[in-house]
Amino acid sequence: MPADALRRYLQDHLAGSVAALQLMATLADHERGRPLEQKLRGLHYEVIEEQERLKAILARLDGEESSLKRATAWLTEKLHRGRLALVERADPALALLEGLESLALGLQGKLALYRALEDIAPDEPSLGGYPFAALQARTLIQHAMVEQERMAAARVAFGDRGGSSAADSGDASGDTGEWGA
Repeated sequence: MPADALRRYLQDHLAGSVAALQLMATLADHERGRPLEQKLRGLHYEVIEEQERLKAILARLDGEESSLKRATAWLTEKLHRGRLALVERADPALALLEGLESLALGLQGKLALYRALEDIAPDEPSLGGYPFAALQARTLIQHAMVEQERMAAARVAFGDRGGSSAADSGDASGDTGEWGA
């Protein structure tokens, strides 16, 4: 098995976790004093634990965290944070929704990582002894929590803002709003 490819794959996911941790901290700070703050701080702690596992796997593969990829992830998160700050000025509810959506997507990436590692573990001795099935289950729970909060944020962001929908106004055009329909 090409160890270089596996090292790069793990380094990419480790770098992604750096950006995710920074986003979680930003969102938690924004949600200070609300129940979501504690959920995000708990998730932050769990992802730090998982980063340590990835670093241990990399060490088994004679690899280490890529400082370039870490710096790139850090910069990407700063740009994302700036964009969210601009959105927040105009629409705080939308900014929270987009931040949670980014976290949800990142968790899907982490789930894909654990599935891939579990699949190749029988042929890669350096992956032995890691509880990839348990990590997948944990990630599914994390994703469910973020998804629940994301949907609540969507209801707030897109809730009734004093306007009426096409259905309320009797629009019978048949337009479903779907692309290409």
